[in-house]
Amino acid sequence: MRIALTVAALLAFASCGKKAPVFPTCGDNITNGEETDVDCGGRICTPCNSGKKCKVDTDCRNKLCNSDGVCAAPSCSDGILNGSEVDTDCGGGDCPPCADAHLCAGDNDCQSKVCNGGYCQAPSCSDGFKNGDETAIDCGGSCPPCDAAVPPPPMDLATTD
Repeated sequence: MRIALTVAALLAFASCGKKAPVFPTCGDNITNGEETDVDCGGRICTPCNSGKKCKVDTDCRNKLCNSDGVCAAPSCSDGILNGSEVDTDCGGGDCPPCADAHLCAGDNDCQSKVCNGGYCQAPSCSDGFKNGDETAIDCGGSCPPCDAAVPPPPMDLATTD
């Protein structure tokens, strides 16, 4: 019985020439609902790309809504982890390498050229890289001199006759 009433109501509504209400979606190619630009921003849709309208930082893919209400492009000095950065304003190829103890995805993300366990490591005299104040790989500067020969093992002073 309910189905018959529902069908009858729909037919009556359709026969009046009125359209059924359309609810805003994140794919209808218009700015509606809580969207801040076409099909982006707000609490429901995906964040907007640079250059699109915004109200708050979370409306933007790069997490920065400028004072003009437009999503800003990421920069290496905006104080926000965004763009290709692996840590805030460093690494990722577009920004300068990160300092020790910052997040990293590979050796090139670090000033020391050593990424271990996802963090930039301090230079050492045994890390296999020319870094810190070394003049060559793991020697010179505060490391042993580069031309130093490997010292012989200590001799046993007790001798047997």
